[in-house]
Amino acid sequence: MSGFGCLVEGFALVRQPGMRRYVVVPGLINAIVLIVLVTFSVREFEYWVDAIVGLLPDWLSFLSWLVWIVGVVIAAFALLYVFTIIANLIASPFNAVLATKIEERLSGGSSTPSISLWLVIPKAVMREVSKFLYLLPRLVGLLVISVIPIINAGAPVLWLLFGAWMMAIQYCDYAADNNDVSFAALRTRLEKKRVQAVLFGLPVYLLLAIPLINLILIPIAVAGGTVFWVRNLSQSA
Repeated sequence: MSGFGCLVEGFALVRQPGMRRYVVVPGLINAIVLIVLVTFSVREFEYWVDAIVGLLPDWLSFLSWLVWIVGVVIAAFALLYVFTIIANLIASPFNAVLATKIEERLSGGSSTPSISLWLVIPKAVMREVSKFLYLLPRLVGLLVISVIPIINAGAPVLWLLFGAWMMAIQYCDYAADNNDVSFAALRTRLEKKRVQAVLFGLPVYLLLAIPLINLILIPIAVAGGTVFWVRNLSQSA
């Protein structure tokens, strides 16, 4: 099944009776996290840009407008990553339960593991830490590329592709973890479906940038990632 089709099916699933309650708590968590991050970013952005411009020699002062534009782009992408990391870390136990309920709906409950919210909390949080450790060095590398002249011309494309890949990893991982598939094994399976994984993750990544939509997107993405797992990854060796 296509990556985008999995996301569409996930959206339909979370709207079914009995599923909406698993969307409310993550939605509230997302709202609080987003408000805090946006408030902090708006307050500090001008200070960061002024500090960078102040490092430029006088003969390069005309580039201050370029620093501002690049700063906006980098800040926007970074905000998306930070928002996703924090929101998913806090809401991970609820997302794990939602993934289980979606998989039960898809499989008729015949082969889906049953989990408790309280039992899954430590496991879900540790899984988020593993994803963060995978993300961090790559995120730092992208930030370095983004500030190197000439090379940084292709940085927006790299951010988009890597963002899409990370969204696929993030939201397929809940179902994988519920089925005791390791994080490393999940990445191996996704690499075999790399194009479809990016086609699933790209709209998720882009929609995260839209206010209000991003507040309800994570449960939809969890459902879509679970559909992707069932349709494309669960039987992979």
